[in-house]
Amino acid sequence: MTSPKKIDIGSLTGAALVYKDVASLDAVQEQIRILHLEPGWGSTPISCTIHLISLTSDPPPKYEALSYTWGDPKVTREIIVNGYLVNVTFNLYSALYRLRQPEEMRVLWVDALCINQTDVDERGQQVGLMGKIYSICDNTVIWIGEPPVDTWPAHWFGDDRDHPSLRWLGNEFVYYSTLREPVDPASVDIVFHVFANLRLIQDSHLSEQPLFKDLTGDTFAYPSDYNYYCSMMAQALAPFVDSPWWTRIWTVQECILPQRATFIYGPVSIELPFMLQVFSSLSGHMLDCCSTTGAQTHPELMPHLRKLGLVMRPIDELRSGRREGPEVSLWTALSFTRSRFATDDRDRVFGVLGLVNSWMREPIVPNYRAKTEEIYTLATLDEALSTNSLLPLHFPLQKDAHPGVPSWVIDWTAGSNVSLRLNVYQWSQTHYLQFYVSHKQPSHVVARDNNRVLEVKGRRCDRVALVGPPCKHGHPKDKRSVYCEWFKLFELDRNPSRSYKTGEPYLDAFWKCLCWDLVLSVDGSAEKAHFRRSKGTTDSYEAFVAFAPISPYSVFHPEGLSPENREAAVRFDPRFDVGQSTETREHTSETFITEQLIGGITLNTGMFMTEAGYLGLGPAETQVGDEVWCLFGSWMPFVLRSTGKSREVVAREGEK
Repeated sequence: MTSPKKIDIGSLTGAALVYKDVASLDAVQEQIRILHLEPGWGSTPISCTIHLISLTSDPPPKYEALSYTWGDPKVTREIIVNGYLVNVTFNLYSALYRLRQPEEMRVLWVDALCINQTDVDERGQQVGLMGKIYSICDNTVIWIGEPPVDTWPAHWFGDDRDHPSLRWLGNEFVYYSTLREPVDPASVDIVFHVFANLRLIQDSHLSEQPLFKDLTGDTFAYPSDYNYYCSMMAQALAPFVDSPWWTRIWTVQECILPQRATFIYGPVSIELPFMLQVFSSLSGHMLDCCSTTGAQTHPELMPHLRKLGLVMRPIDELRSGRREGPEVSLWTALSFTRSRFATDDRDRVFGVLGLVNSWMREPIVPNYRAKTEEIYTLATLDEALSTNSLLPLHFPLQKDAHPGVPSWVIDWTAGSNVSLRLNVYQWSQTHYLQFYVSHKQPSHVVARDNNRVLEVKGRRCDRVALVGPPCKHGHPKDKRSVYCEWFKLFELDRNPSRSYKTGEPYLDAFWKCLCWDLVLSVDGSAEKAHFRRSKGTTDSYEAFVAFAPISPYSVFHPEGLSPENREAAVRFDPRFDVGQSTETREHTSETFITEQLIGGITLNTGMFMTEAGYLGLGPAETQVGDEVWCLFGSWMPFVLRSTGKSREVVAREGEK
């Protein structure tokens, strides 16, 4: 038997050979290629053939779509495609190996093989179809990777069909209680245990669950002690949480658009609703009834749960927006995916186009011949002109990778270098909509000079007179140091109770700047939370007082201000006294949320004072002499810098 000829599918010559029988794709019929993954098992080579189908056919074509990350292009394995031996990334090889069935062919759409990656125009045309490709597929199989240890096959639904597995988990704990000898940790299926424990979150309070509280008793025992058990659960969950799938831009629409999506973690499969319900329930428990128990979650486990919660929230919100409303605009999709990565910077926009179901202007069409700067400018203009407002200009405008874009255009690549926390708090437009500056004034938004200049109207209100050091790092020690500098710069260490411009104490204005005077509100179901202004109440101040002596980010932390510098503030409110050890104080979810809110809002900002005596938070680049403007159609004031004939946007600014 002749061995297959080896070719490079990434070269023009190799691609021409592989796709020779399926080279032409009819755009009118919305043709795509699909992969027939041949049956096989064990060490037999992975073999597949490529075929053409039309997305407009009636009935619709039957296939599954693969959602995965390409992985390191230098680490490859060989498979057979249309009779040729080609290299694919190890991650794709692993996915195909796991998905291959022993006796039946599997029909898949796999972007790396079904799109001719050497054809720029085809890439753009097929990317434009991705929304439909994923919307009409039977199922999206999401390849997360292999677990750290062997585990039995299992399927988690997120409904009553999971009850037999949960009963098995309960029986395991009862069985352990009957043993006199320690259990060999290697005999415990920790992957089964971790997903069974996650499933329990839907059904009861955290204080009743073995993952969040030590339930050891006469008829209940862990395979080891409680702390070691939690460490084992963290070990099983870590590769799932740390998979690059959660960080890539394309994977968001790939799991949201299909009617069904299934995570594949080695031999374990988990339906998407399972994950959504788990973390919706966990959020509800931690924000309301079980906040104390949740705050005491095992320290090895908590980071994984928080990380999963942060990445599941945008998926949940966008999925709900598409299925239940409100409609998903381009800006909504971009904002929710802000912290994700793309190999090609243009895909930061192209990768979410399939999610958008509300275009007020002409939709953006994927074009890989256009420059990244052009795509980012179009994205910002689309929101500004569609809403006839300056809302997109309120968001962080740092230019990390593309300094050549206009000052008012968002460099979407910059989001890949910021934390998920910044994504959640600085990129949630609901925060900005709490404020009312000039958005009720008719806006004037005109793009000029080939989209390089944005013409707006407004009033100059003030000028920057004093600027504190920028808060550019997320580490508690670094942030606390900057907050202390701000505290002393505005003489709060001397007289925090002196009258501010509004008549309130100066310390009140300071903490309102730090948190934008926002507080967390939880609705009746305790599964959804949103921020609101505490204007007219003391809610945000009480949240700040609870946060101040406990958080490692706070100026009142034992390692923050010196006793001399905090003395006046303690006289103002004795609750700022840290004479009591922070370890004996109660750490609640409300304290954590306040910490996250302040940390997210202040990252890459600096506090300043205007000539009129107002405090504000502006971008890290704010300078003395910069002007504060209220632009018509905006929600918050702007810091602008004169360039002679015009003014550049420095960034949005929340002035008190």
